[in-house]
Amino acid sequence: MAKKSSSGNFLGGLSESRKMEILGILVMAVGGLIGLSIVTYNAADYAILQSLPINKLFSVNQGLALRIQNGLGPIGGYLAHFFVYLLFGYMSIIIPIIILSYGWFIFRDRDIAQLLWPTAYGIWLMVLLSSILGWLNINYEAVSSVWNGAAGLATAQVLENFTAKIGSISILGVLLITTLLALLDRDLQKTVDAFKGWIAGMKASFASWQEERRQKKEAKRQKKKEKAEQKEIERQQKAEQRARKQAQTSQKTNGNQSKEEEREPRSIDEIVEQSQEQDQERLRKQKEEVKSLDQRPRADIEKNKVAEEEEDDVDISVYVSEGDEEADEKELDKQNKDKAKEIPKVKYKFPTIDLLDSPPNEGNEVDLDEIKENKRIILDKLKRHKIEIRSINAIVGPTVTLYELDPAPDVKISKIESYANDLKMATAARGLRIMAPIPGRSAVGIEVPNGKRETVYIKSVINTKKFVESDFELPVAFGKTIENDVFMVDLTKMPHLLIAGATGSGKTVGINTIITCLLYKCHPDDMKFVMIDPKKIELSLFQKIEKHFLATLPDAEEPIITDTTKAQETLESLTKEMDERYDLLKDGMVRDIRAYNEKFDNGELDEDAGHRHLPYIVVLIDELADLMMTAGKQIEEPIARLAQLARAVGIHLVVATQRPSVNVITGTIKANFPGRIAYQVASKVDSRTILDTGGADQLIGRGDMLFTNGGGMTRIQNAFVSTEEVEKITDFIGRQEGYNKKYNLPVLQDESTSGDIPDPLDDIDELFEAAAKVIVLHQQGSVSLLQRKLKIGYNRAGRIIDQLFNAGVVGPYQGSTARDVLVDDEEELEHLLDELEEFER
Repeated sequence: MAKKSSSGNFLGGLSESRKMEILGILVMAVGGLIGLSIVTYNAADYAILQSLPINKLFSVNQGLALRIQNGLGPIGGYLAHFFVYLLFGYMSIIIPIIILSYGWFIFRDRDIAQLLWPTAYGIWLMVLLSSILGWLNINYEAVSSVWNGAAGLATAQVLENFTAKIGSISILGVLLITTLLALLDRDLQKTVDAFKGWIAGMKASFASWQEERRQKKEAKRQKKKEKAEQKEIERQQKAEQRARKQAQTSQKTNGNQSKEEEREPRSIDEIVEQSQEQDQERLRKQKEEVKSLDQRPRADIEKNKVAEEEEDDVDISVYVSEGDEEADEKELDKQNKDKAKEIPKVKYKFPTIDLLDSPPNEGNEVDLDEIKENKRIILDKLKRHKIEIRSINAIVGPTVTLYELDPAPDVKISKIESYANDLKMATAARGLRIMAPIPGRSAVGIEVPNGKRETVYIKSVINTKKFVESDFELPVAFGKTIENDVFMVDLTKMPHLLIAGATGSGKTVGINTIITCLLYKCHPDDMKFVMIDPKKIELSLFQKIEKHFLATLPDAEEPIITDTTKAQETLESLTKEMDERYDLLKDGMVRDIRAYNEKFDNGELDEDAGHRHLPYIVVLIDELADLMMTAGKQIEEPIARLAQLARAVGIHLVVATQRPSVNVITGTIKANFPGRIAYQVASKVDSRTILDTGGADQLIGRGDMLFTNGGGMTRIQNAFVSTEEVEKITDFIGRQEGYNKKYNLPVLQDESTSGDIPDPLDDIDELFEAAAKVIVLHQQGSVSLLQRKLKIGYNRAGRIIDQLFNAGVVGPYQGSTARDVLVDDEEELEHLLDELEEFER
């Protein structure tokens, strides 16, 4: 009886601790198996399970059960479908982790109450993470649905229904941050205090570092001061020794030995005392000057350094400007954000200043030895030719140093200018230039290139208060002058710009600088570019801004015009745009585009009457010489017309060429381009062609340029903008959503629209028959052929070609290729002309 009882109560005979260990192992096993089923979840398993009858599972032949991919088989497939698909996706792995934790605590006989907070935290974290992933899945499809599950997706959807898109993600983000803070420390106040302590520690360490740096500078300054005083004492001692020697020498030369012996100590002491008093007075003055160095500008400091070492009769003063005040790092970005908000037609972000490379902090170092040597050479060479100079001022710029000479009243200025080659040889300078006199000053200027040139980076020009706070409509900051000031102009005031320079002189970088400045200050609603690039590669980087800033013909295949025929068509289209704008200004009773846009924005002009907002149009032609060689007068005429009239309607030209000859920059073009830039050119003839004066042949390349706007000449070091910077700017703009409709230029009623002429016999030209014979004889249907053979203008030749097309003599328009001739010989032409006469009668 006892034996039976013993076998029936097998577990009852175990100790309580052993029972808990067995229970803990069983719970951990359940948790591990559930975790295995979740990790090995396969979406196809549940479809197989639905088609698999239950009785098949008890069959010896497994059949369909072999196709289950879950690590726990069919049971695992059901469990994974429940936890992953129906509940919270892969985030449900937290549930088996919690079960494993409970099993471990039971196995180790620990207090399960300790797991209450982790359990609640884990379940909350599971729900929160699956909801965040569900929100991302709903709005962006960024993650697969197996990560959030149906429950997480439903939670996110309900939350978004109540609080919308922004409100829902804000709530989820705040909940995630507070959840993570609770994981670090359940007392949030302690976490905040710890963060504040960390910030305070960083500030304290930074302050101590600054104090240590200041102390080192002070110690270094004190050491330098002591060294200077030591040198002064040694100099006084040497002066005392010289005074004693002089006294002894005078004693020996005196005839009365005995009397001089009695007065010798007194005479030596008097001389030494007098010398010491003079030295002390000089030392006192020098100390007073040293004390005031911190309050004096840099130019005066450099002046004293040179003056201390100069022994010539002519002093030299060195001036180094500190340049324009730099703007705050984000000031331009803030202004551009406010400007973008004012124009709600398109959501646009201006390029940020951090897209540009920061210049190195080396500054413009002044080589005083080089300045002194050039001063000595200039004075020596002029002195040999009996030219007296009273004073010299050296103004140090980034590329050249300007030496201002103040000659004596009886010196002829032309005499100094005649020795330009002698000075160039003496200084061994590659681009010495003489200005006799300097415009607006009573001095002669000699510009000598610096031994070490400073690169002017585009960021150091754009990120200045002068550029940021300018109210110009089309601001362009070319670079820095000799005085180290930012040189900036308004393209609307110029109103057109002609650029010339040899290959490699910096012409393309200058065009990129102009475009970059305009992109940083102009909204796409207020400005458009028309880019003509016969070389096909120079302006190709700006194709990315097509949706925002480029204006083209409606049928243009490429946003950057590279074909000569298309360039001619585009320029003629711009003249038509100009005429249309003048009609709009006339109807609006205003004189310029700025007043017109103000009137339109205020609602004073009716859109139904054809009025519209007029953006500025900047036309960029990168190589005029190529267009002039291929098209000649056909290109020159629209350019000259635009240059004469387009200023008031907001169309401005920027034309560049590397061959500034008279057959490229013709008199008609030159007369209408007061704003001109010359980079380094090959000869004085080229310099006179572009600037009407010499000087550009003495430039030293790499962005060194001369600018004139009808008045004086200004030498500027062009700001450097790299290809990488241009790519970053265009990528930034190109990634934004642009206008739904591009800004199209008007279509011309020319060859391309010849099919619109309704009547082939309407107003036939008197040269119609002669033109038909020329076309048939040469078997070439082109306008240029008629211009040459009949000596007529382009417009008339185009009209005759239209009439020949309608008469069936030539084929349709084929772009830059000549039209096909449909008549084979003169006999067939005569027959066709007779038919036309009969039809006309």
